[in-house]
Amino acid sequence: MIRHLIRQVVKFGQVEDFMKASKALNEVGASLGMPAYRVYHSHWGTFNEVFSEAEYESAEELNRLMDSFGKDPVVSKAFGEMTSHLVDGEAHDYLLAERVLD
Repeated sequence: MIRHLIRQVVKFGQVEDFMKASKALNEVGASLGMPAYRVYHSHWGTFNEVFSEAEYESAEELNRLMDSFGKDPVVSKAFGEMTSHLVDGEAHDYLLAERVLD
């Protein structure tokens, strides 16, 4: 199991529009088998910082779904709408694997 975590900074005054666009992206992404991303909005630290996360069985599953995601015009449009609310250069992806502590 892996976790795809995305750190994003949303433009001032656009947080609610970003949240609506994220919900729409989750809805169209589901048509391709994407899991719904959970969204967390920071109340301290960087203003308008948002984290999104979803779990996948493997990195291969994530890559396969992202490939199909990018080829679908409806999903690509929804992704473009969501990312239009981000500060340029302020979106970072992390692929996290759990470590079992001995």
